Amino acid sequence: MWSKQNWLRGWQGLLIIGALLALSCGRKEARLTFVLCPKSLNNPYWYAAEDGMKAAAQKYQVNALFLAPPLADVAAQVSLIESLISKRVDGLAISPNDPDGIKSVIDRTIDTGIPTITFDSDAPQSKRICYIGTDNYSAGRKAGEQIVTLLKGKGKVAIITGGLGALNLNQRIAGFRDELKESGAAIEQVSIQACDDNTDIALNKMEDVTRSLPDLNAWFITGCWATVAPKNAFLTAIGNRRDMVVVGFDTLPEQLQLVKEGIVQVLIGQRPYDMGFKSIEVLYDIVVSKKMPASQFIDTGVDVVTAENVTQFLVK
Repeated sequence: MWSKQNWLRGWQGLLIIGALLALSCGRKEARLTFVLCPKSLNNPYWYAAEDGMKAAAQKYQVNALFLAPPLADVAAQVSLIESLISKRVDGLAISPNDPDGIKSVIDRTIDTGIPTITFDSDAPQSKRICYIGTDNYSAGRKAGEQIVTLLKGKGKVAIITGGLGALNLNQRIAGFRDELKESGAAIEQVSIQACDDNTDIALNKMEDVTRSLPDLNAWFITGCWATVAPKNAFLTAIGNRRDMVVVGFDTLPEQLQLVKEGIVQVLIGQRPYDMGFKSIEVLYDIVVSKKMPASQFIDTGVDVVTAENVTQFLVK
């Protein structure tokens, strides 16, 4: 019997073929066609980025597609981008699963004359024109500051991350670790686990670590995977411990509710809507106005969400 993950992989080819057929039809129109390629489609974080893309596409009167493998997969992402090169799209924005694994195909898009930028996650050694998104190292330091304060400078923390090769997540971890070290706090990192951007895997690994380390005081979650789970599933993952300190990333409604209920203490909120909107805007400027971005890094900023201010984010 196939698992849910294998089922998604089985449909991956059909989904991409269907999207590319739609792209071929769209190319018959006079409008420009831009494509955003996130890491995967199985992460609800991307919904806001797609909404931002659609809003910008309407403003600038262009076609825009949001295409990615269902699951985070470097080879599948490369294959999709190669297909888009052959379709001669007018511009690409890519969130690389792995900056090294995707460098050569980004370089190829540039060499074939397709303006290409990165968003959310960067590939700085590639020929990409610019990166639009979070200053991930700085955001990781903000998460570290919160852990230090909440643990009062002493305790044990574990980390759950997505893909071990994801540059943006590794930058967050680096910033987090540097903040703990430079703060002088007696906080020990006791485990780091990767979930491949999969909620079920994240929850299972958190539960295993929490059970095996009864003196664990805190979790740092570098993305949204675990905290978008149903409340009871997340509580199970942290051993039903209301004293467990949890600092995570992103501000989806399910996550904000956990903050409101005191189960998660802090969220470092990114702005994926702005990333999607700005990606189309920058590509439009490059292609239509022949205007290159003034900087290779366009910072979309972050929000620090706690119990004190969570209500203002819930009503957005």
